Amino acid sequence: MKNKFLSRIISLLFFAILLQTAYAQNTSGEFSFIVSSDQRDHATEKYRSHEYTMGGYEAIKKFGKGSFMVVLGDLDPPQATNELIDKVLGKDYNRYFVIGNHDIENPSNIEYLRQLNRGENSYPNIARKGPAGCEETTYSFDWGPAHFIVLNVYYDGKTDTGIDGNITPELLQWLENDLKMNSKKHVFIFGHEPLFPVLDMDTGTVRHEGDALDKYPASTLRYLQLLQKYKVTAYLSGHVHCASYSSVNGIWLLNSGHLYGQEGNYTAEKLFSHMTKEIGKEKEDGLGRTEAVANFFRSENKEMKKFIFNLGFGDGINYKNLTDEQTLEHLTEFYIECTKGRSELEKYSDLFWKNTEWRPSTFLKIKINEKEGFLEIYRDKDYTGNYVLRHTQILYK
Repeated sequence: MKNKFLSRIISLLFFAILLQTAYAQNTSGEFSFIVSSDQRDHATEKYRSHEYTMGGYEAIKKFGKGSFMVVLGDLDPPQATNELIDKVLGKDYNRYFVIGNHDIENPSNIEYLRQLNRGENSYPNIARKGPAGCEETTYSFDWGPAHFIVLNVYYDGKTDTGIDGNITPELLQWLENDLKMNSKKHVFIFGHEPLFPVLDMDTGTVRHEGDALDKYPASTLRYLQLLQKYKVTAYLSGHVHCASYSSVNGIWLLNSGHLYGQEGNYTAEKLFSHMTKEIGKEKEDGLGRTEAVANFFRSENKEMKKFIFNLGFGDGINYKNLTDEQTLEHLTEFYIECTKGRSELEKYSDLFWKNTEWRPSTFLKIKINEKEGFLEIYRDKDYTGNYVLRHTQILYK
């Protein structure tokens, strides 16, 4: 009897020590976390190779995955992202998802994301759920000496899929209430869209000018003033595919770019190989070369415009400004010239890499403790899954 009683006491004490240790790890000491964004269908089975999102996750594993990852939106389809994280980083790896503009376009995708933070399926260490109509897709959580807030910038005050990106008065009020209740020293806020687009740190390209939160300047100003008021450490976003870091009145504005891997489906070599195969099939069916190339163009209009733009054709501003006629003309020329020999293909390959508008695939790693916070930016240096540490930055000290 005594032995049984002692055995139970020892078991309870051991369990209590384990809980205390786990709690201590979550509430004190140094830890790190990963931030990534905008992988979209490049997490699906079709793209499960080093050149795409999988290569980014493998690099995260290599350089240290930290305690958790925050994915800053445009997961569509989100199931693929979740499965790839499970496969590469482990089913027990903590992850938090942010809603992006492409996620709200598909009702089944947004419902999948809601379910991840509903009832018993709540994310770890949740401090507060979002306002009415946005309970699952806006939330806050605590980890170590820091407080983290995830905002759904598509909340219109009633539903979590109601508008394009904006910080509505209802969302701003919820945010201020959450910040008032926070007792942690450092605060990181996540949302899909940046306050305003910033040039990519390596390529100097910019996207979504006037079409991020800056589309609503009055709302953005009130939001920025609130971040200042509560001395928020950083606001982290994605959406624009351009990795950047900047400080505005002591608040870090960090953008994680994208984790697509290669931003397009085609290099010169890949496109010529694919065209040769597909056009060959059409020729077997009796079509002439001109018609076969035209059919190929029609089947992949958007990708072809991107490719031709990356050869240096167009206005140099936006691939969408290329006309169908211009694109088909240059695509036909590309195919005919490449059939002449390897040297012509290599000429186009050199031209592609010289003019490409691709931005390197990126993820962020942030290391924090009570006294210091550091940012590390990792980028794929040659679009093959070859990630390197590109920049380090002190966030606070």
